[in-house]
Amino acid sequence: MAPLHAKASPPANSSTSNSTPPAAHLGTVWKFAVPVGLGVVLWFLPVPDGLPVKAWHMFAVFVGTIAGIMTAPLPMSAVAIIGATVGVLVGVVSFADVTRSTGTDLVWLVMLAFFISRGVIKTGLGRRIALLFMRLLGKRTLGLGYGLVLTELVISPAMPSITARAGGVMLPITRAIAEVLGSHAEDPASRGKVGSYLILCAFHANVITASMFITAMAGNPLVVKLAADQGVKISWLDWALAASVPGLLCLAIIPFALQMIAPPQIRRTPDATDLAQRELSAMGSISTNEIIMALIFLGLLVLWVFGEALGVGATFAAALGVALLLITGVLTWQDALNEKAAWDTLIWIGLLIMLASKLNEYGMVAWFGKTFGVHLQGLPRLAVYMLVAAIYVYIHYFFASATAHVSALFPLSLALMVSADVPPFVAAVALGILSSVNGCLTQYGIGSGPVMFGAGYVSQGQWWKAGFLMSIIYMVVWLVVGPLWWKLLGHV
Repeated sequence: MAPLHAKASPPANSSTSNSTPPAAHLGTVWKFAVPVGLGVVLWFLPVPDGLPVKAWHMFAVFVGTIAGIMTAPLPMSAVAIIGATVGVLVGVVSFADVTRSTGTDLVWLVMLAFFISRGVIKTGLGRRIALLFMRLLGKRTLGLGYGLVLTELVISPAMPSITARAGGVMLPITRAIAEVLGSHAEDPASRGKVGSYLILCAFHANVITASMFITAMAGNPLVVKLAADQGVKISWLDWALAASVPGLLCLAIIPFALQMIAPPQIRRTPDATDLAQRELSAMGSISTNEIIMALIFLGLLVLWVFGEALGVGATFAAALGVALLLITGVLTWQDALNEKAAWDTLIWIGLLIMLASKLNEYGMVAWFGKTFGVHLQGLPRLAVYMLVAAIYVYIHYFFASATAHVSALFPLSLALMVSADVPPFVAAVALGILSSVNGCLTQYGIGSGPVMFGAGYVSQGQWWKAGFLMSIIYMVVWLVVGPLWWKLLGHV
C-alpha cells in the first residue's frame, strides 16, 4: 500500500544543472514568439469601424498576454507582469492601474481562502473527512465513488486551489484505497479493478464542485469581476444558490455514470472500509486544532451565506477566519508565507482582472456584442444561449488554462448572450459555472487534471472519452435543468 502522505514527485522539467542544452533554448523560442507576434500583428492591423483606437490597442496587448499564458514560456504571474508592463509602455494602462490591481476585494478573497485551505490540509481535517466517508460508504465501489464526491463537496467551499484539493486530500486517499484493493497504476492488468474508476470519480467531482462556489476555484472571482464590469452583480450566496440544484444533480450522477463509462472490475470492496478504519485509528482522536478548524470553517460558511444580511462581506469574513486561525495557532505566519500559490494568485489574478476590465472600459466588449450580435438576430433566445454556451465549453480543448479561457472568452460570450436578450444574471452564472465544467474534457484543461491523470491509472484515450461523454451530461443539466431552477429563483 502506498503511504497516504507520499510526497509528490518533482516536476518533469526540473533540473539539478544550471546548464540548459541549446535545443531547449530553441524549443522555448516559439513560446515567446507566438504571443509577441500576435500582439504586434493585431496592433498594426486596421482598427475596425466604430471601435476606438485605444480599445483595439488594448485588445492587442490583452491577446498577447493571454497567448503568453497559453504557450507558457514563463510562469503565469511573470507573463501577467510582462503584459501589464507592456501595456504601460504603450500607453493603454497606467502604472497606477497596475499597482491598484492586487488591492481589490475579490483578489484578497482568493488569497485568504488559500490560507484557509492550508489549515484544512495542515490539521488533517480534510483527510479525516475523506476517511469518514470511506468508512461509511466504502463497502461497494459505487459507495467509494460517492464518498469521494461527498468529500469534495464538503471541503471545496473554502479551498480555491483545485490542485491542492486533488493533490493534498483526494489523490493520496484514492490511490491508497485502489492499491489496497489490488489495483496498481504500474500494472495495466489491474488498473481497471477500481483505480481507473476512482480516479475519474475524484477528478469529475473536483471539477463540478469547483463550479459550485465562488471560493472553490481561483478563477471564479475573475468571472465575478468581469460580470460586474458588464453590470451583473453576483454575490457568494447568489452563485452558490444558483449552482446548488444543478451541481448536486451532477454530483449525484457522476459515480453512477462513470460506472458505465469506465466500469470497475470489482463491485464489492469491504477492504476499503477496513483501510479507512485503520487510518482513522492511526490518526487518533480528533485534535484540538481540527476542532478549531472545523468551527472556523462552519462559521465562514454561515457568514458567506448570511453575510449580506449581517453587513459582513465575503472577503472580510475570510479575513476574520484567517485572523482566528493565526490567533489560535492553527496557522502560523510562516505557513502563510509558505503558501506560494496564494501569493502567486494575488499577482496574476489581479493583473488579469485589470487588463480585462480595461477592454470593457474602452468599449471593446460592447462593440463586440453589438457587431457580432447582429448575426444572431432572428434566432430564438434559447438557441443563442445553448449555441454560445456549447462553443464556450468545447473550445476549451485548445486551452491549457481555465483562467486564460475565462479572460479571453468570458466577456465576449457574455456580451453575445446579453445582446440576444438572455437575462444577464443567467448568462453570467451559466458561463461562470461552465468555466470550470469544461475542464473535464482533457487532462490538461484545469489544474487538478495533471495531478489526477499523473497517477497513471487512466489512459489518455479513456480520459478523453470519459470527459466528452460526461460533458454531454453536464451540458444537459446546466443548460436545461439550470434555467428551470433559475426561473424558480426568479432570474428568468
